[in-house]
Amino acid sequence: MVVYDAGYSGASDGEEPVTDVYYASLEAEEYAGHNITTDNAFMFQRASQPVTMQTFSGPVYLSDIIGENVAGAPGMHYVVFEPGVINNWHTHEGGQILIATDGIGYHQIEGEPVEILYPGDVAFCPPGVKHWHGGSAETEFAHIAINTNPGSGGVEWFDRISEEEYNKLPAGK
Repeated sequence: MVVYDAGYSGASDGEEPVTDVYYASLEAEEYAGHNITTDNAFMFQRASQPVTMQTFSGPVYLSDIIGENVAGAPGMHYVVFEPGVINNWHTHEGGQILIATDGIGYHQIEGEPVEILYPGDVAFCPPGVKHWHGGSAETEFAHIAINTNPGSGGVEWFDRISEEEYNKLPAGK
């Protein structure tokens, strides 16, 4: 929750702390910056147009939450996968964190079992470790992708898991 009081003037030196009494007196107001509509019931605004890339098995919607190296921060991207769409095996030189926000998806680090991701789940892939992720066949899947260690390098792409392997994945329930 973001607390903002348009009438708050603060101390002249800007160092006055907000007291518990003052904080408790503020009126709570719902943030109106995200309006869910029937055509976009996702946590974040889905990109208006899908993109198709050779490194994904189908169309995905990509939008930036925070661009790479904005104020030294890692890039944060919102990715929405159509049902059944996954990406190829790949590595991030700086590592990657995925935060599932909508639908049901998968994440797998090479040599480890597949993880089923539900909204609120977090998956971490260490720097330089091969992994893939994407949506289940039954539902769209969305996540926030955070590319950690800004400036440490890019992504190296490999082959995709086979359709036969994908069809053997456990169904998310």
